[in-house]
Amino acid sequence: MTTARMPIRQRALKLPANKRMSLAVLLLESLEEPAADAGLVKELKKRAADLRNGLVKGLSTEEAYGFSL
Repeated sequence: MTTARMPIRQRALKLPANKRMSLAVLLLESLEEPAADAGLVKELKKRAADLRNGLVKGLSTEEAYGFSL
């Protein structure tokens, strides 16, 4: 199966850690209801910035969840 034909969640999980974090922040910010805790969004933004700036190293899917896609 080509990448373009994979379900979006599988494609998202194949992204590097910093891209997945940015996507998570984007999705949470897109929620119109206050279900997204402002503190959580702030923390995710900080973590995404830390990944982008090389202050922390992300984990692969296999390292984090014990399997690879």
